[in-house]
Amino acid sequence: MIQELRIHALRNIQQASLELQQCNLFIGKNGSGKTSLLEAVFLLSRGKSFRHHEPKRYITHYAKTCTVWARTHNQTLAIQKQLDAANLATTTLKLNNSTVPSQSALSFALPTLLIDPTSMALLEEGSGVRRQLLDWLSFHVEPDFYPQWLAYQRLLKQRNALLKSSSLTLHEVSAWDHQLAIHAKALHHYRLVVFNEWQVLFDEMLGRLLPAYESQITLSYSAGFDTQTGLFEVLQNRLSQDKELGYTRVGAHRADVVVSLKNINENGDKLREQAVNVLSRGEKKLLITALRLSQLQMMCARLPDIEPVVLIDDLDAELDDRAIDILLDALLVLPCQLFISSLQTDTIGKIQQKMTVLNNNDDALKVFHVEQGKVAEPLSSAH
Repeated sequence: MIQELRIHALRNIQQASLELQQCNLFIGKNGSGKTSLLEAVFLLSRGKSFRHHEPKRYITHYAKTCTVWARTHNQTLAIQKQLDAANLATTTLKLNNSTVPSQSALSFALPTLLIDPTSMALLEEGSGVRRQLLDWLSFHVEPDFYPQWLAYQRLLKQRNALLKSSSLTLHEVSAWDHQLAIHAKALHHYRLVVFNEWQVLFDEMLGRLLPAYESQITLSYSAGFDTQTGLFEVLQNRLSQDKELGYTRVGAHRADVVVSLKNINENGDKLREQAVNVLSRGEKKLLITALRLSQLQMMCARLPDIEPVVLIDDLDAELDDRAIDILLDALLVLPCQLFISSLQTDTIGKIQQKMTVLNNNDDALKVFHVEQGKVAEPLSSAH
């Protein structure tokens, strides 16, 4: 749990220092800076913003350096983004006051999950977004996943460079293909183990959020290559095609999590089509929420000693009261820290009522008012 959070020069937040609780609610108008507080935590954990990836877009105007620092019960974490004269950023990462070379150290120390029902990219964009979803979960719950992923990415980059070479020989590329296939097999193993466990939790959560589609919406995992044949043989057979393309078309880097909807046509035939083509926008929001919540449930079950941070932006702007009830019921019984932004002070009462029903400690809720980048002292619970 983050006990203290300090932010410098992030969007309209010039300076902020917050003492935090288990559940933290930020109330403010649009543009007040409440989303930037959530963005700061995400930046610290992931090394990038969930709004814009370019640091010059989120570092305060006229500032050159943005810093986010946090203290948990046993660690301190910090990230600094510094712009040069060309507005290109360098990143400095620290864990317990020591510089670390990789963002993965902070990501592992502070698992952070964004529940953003408006992020239709999960359903509407290519496989990369959904693969990242599965890989994020695999990174946290399977310790051996990340070294395999890292090795695969390095080999893939080298193979792609070789494919662009005019002096490419079959012998040269075969050596890379053999190693690539070994790591692809390992990645497939970890992804499949994680996916199968996640799928069960997703089905249960979907039944609560979208009961009309229970047993109709399914998740399926695609490895990105023929796992029976093995990647080595697949790559060897595709070498001339890959050479022509200039990159590796098939492999573990093409894995996907497909969200399908079972339909029955007028002849009684069962059909499958992507859920994105059938569901309404409101239904898609609930589906995305089910995907995220089920991931959180799995992480909490697998890692009892780690307390993930959950970010929910504009809670009551995107979900109806019934969905909010289900979301809060699920979140407030999990060992996680919540950062929730909202336009409405009514949200305070909703959360307090839920915490009372679930026998949670009322002191675990802290409410902040945000206005023009200034974060006020917590509002009285009487509000």
